[in-house]
Amino acid sequence: MLHMWHKGFISQSSKFRLGGIFIILLAYAPGVFKESFWSDDYPALMDTSGSANHMFKDARPTAAALLSISFSPLNDPSSAWILRSFALLALLLIFLFVSKRISESKYGNLGIFSIAIALCLPSFQMYIHWNVTWFCLWASLAGLYAFQFWSSQLISKKVFAVFLLTLALTTYPPAALFFLSVITVVNTLNQSKIAKYFSDVIQGLMLLTISGLISVISTFSLMRIVDVSPNTRVALLGLTDIPEKIVWLISRPVVVGLRPFLIDSPTPMVAMVTALPVLLIIVIGIKRQTVNLGEKFLYRFFGIAFPLVLTLIPIILTSDNQIEFRVLPGFSWGIAVLASYFLLVIISDWLNRFKINEKLKVSALLITLSILAVISIASINMHYSDFFGGPYRMKNTFLNAEISSCLSSGTLRSVTVLPPEKPFPVLPRLGVFSMSTDLASSWVPKPNVELLLKQRNIAVPATYLNTRPLDIRASATECVIDLEEFRKLLME
Repeated sequence: MLHMWHKGFISQSSKFRLGGIFIILLAYAPGVFKESFWSDDYPALMDTSGSANHMFKDARPTAAALLSISFSPLNDPSSAWILRSFALLALLLIFLFVSKRISESKYGNLGIFSIAIALCLPSFQMYIHWNVTWFCLWASLAGLYAFQFWSSQLISKKVFAVFLLTLALTTYPPAALFFLSVITVVNTLNQSKIAKYFSDVIQGLMLLTISGLISVISTFSLMRIVDVSPNTRVALLGLTDIPEKIVWLISRPVVVGLRPFLIDSPTPMVAMVTALPVLLIIVIGIKRQTVNLGEKFLYRFFGIAFPLVLTLIPIILTSDNQIEFRVLPGFSWGIAVLASYFLLVIISDWLNRFKINEKLKVSALLITLSILAVISIASINMHYSDFFGGPYRMKNTFLNAEISSCLSSGTLRSVTVLPPEKPFPVLPRLGVFSMSTDLASSWVPKPNVELLLKQRNIAVPATYLNTRPLDIRASATECVIDLEEFRKLLME
């Protein structure tokens, strides 16, 4: 029977784990080994110390050190695949770490599969395909091991746990709190009693409180020593901002989390229509578990939701209300795993009710898994092509053509880059995925052009004008690159 196929977890789990690794590699590896640079990658390469200092001002000293160490040896984008490979390795290790902790799950194989496809989300894509964030997933992995060591009775392991989570928090807090989402996923897939949720959450909050205090005190003490002021984005939430923050949290992070695989910017009606099925599947799944475990639905629902909400602490406590997928890894991943897992369990149980050949039931479920895997893999690869690969090639083709034109017209002594007359087109997507080109960010054109000049062994200064002059000729030195022409190309 299909039920026995699930019960063969020990013999089948390794195959599903290999399948999960295969899905993750097919999703991310093509983009990892293709050449691409995006946004902050350019200043990180051309002005590594300046970019590291900016991260330090964001209260992320460990990230600043890692960026400095990793970008200083790089010569050009062609070798950045090494950084992306490290990020992909971290994601694979996270998958193995979590998937090995659901051994008590009745539907363990479906759980392993759900964990894998839920790692094919926009949040993780930003961490892997964006070179400057390659270390974020290592912060997530450090957080997972920190919680594991904290569960030990040995004082030495608890101290090491605090050290690990402190490093993770000073790398990237949203990624560091990923372990809180794992608490929900592991306990839910293992059908743990609600007391186990709260016990794990209490331990996690104790670890987070101690590590958080140490990271804040040490970071701001270091800032004071070197006489550096933090960026405004790390300012704490004011009392007067609380109502606006609550509305923003519900309308942005929560809604985005309930649409974990989508990157579009929906209307309220579309958001509701696309989010409700996910919420409904999770509610049905929780209800089924409460019946099996003899627990009250509201208690279990709260126990499952609470750790997921805790992963949003970094954006809850800060005044910044900018929605980005990279700040939602724990929340969106937890929702995606639960929705995928409960849906597959419902389908599996539904198939078991039919008196048909067991092989047909297994085949039907495997076809469903294959369709979900193909969709996950295809979405990541399409996002890479639309956001990283395609724009990178198109932009550099234009800039190189402009530089070549200047070279053919005479001696090249300097380059001036002009902003477009009108803003670059904005795509109907959320966060950075709405950008049609990273040249829309004022800190990109100058280092981008400098890099292309460096690759041609042309040692001339480049300047970017934030304000477009009335008379273009007045600002021209020897070479003028007008981004208005590139804007027109994007509009075609």
